[in-house]
Amino acid sequence: MTRRKFVYDPETKEMVEVTPGRVVDVAAPAVHGNFAPVNVAGVVIEDRGKFRRYLKQNDLVPHHEARGVAERVRRERAARERQQRLSAICDSYEHVRNQERARKRFG
Repeated sequence: MTRRKFVYDPETKEMVEVTPGRVVDVAAPAVHGNFAPVNVAGVVIEDRGKFRRYLKQNDLVPHHEARGVAERVRRERAARERQQRLSAICDSYEHVRNQERARKRFG
């Protein structure tokens, strides 16, 4: 069984099979088919379904889904580092205070 291709005909408002003699309307909206085979880490990916399965099996995400992640991680890291600096300052202050108390108490 061969694959057949259909396009939307705005005049008849229905899907029409593309035949070798039919000229495709350039102003039609883009409907993307499969992409050219790609070799990724020894795996040949031939279609979108295989691409999605490959991403899922390897715990990967497409780049358009990862937008903003780097910025969020950068903000979280900056907040965590700030908290660590504040803790270090508080710990240092507490240490100095304890030393002062020990000096006063034990001479």
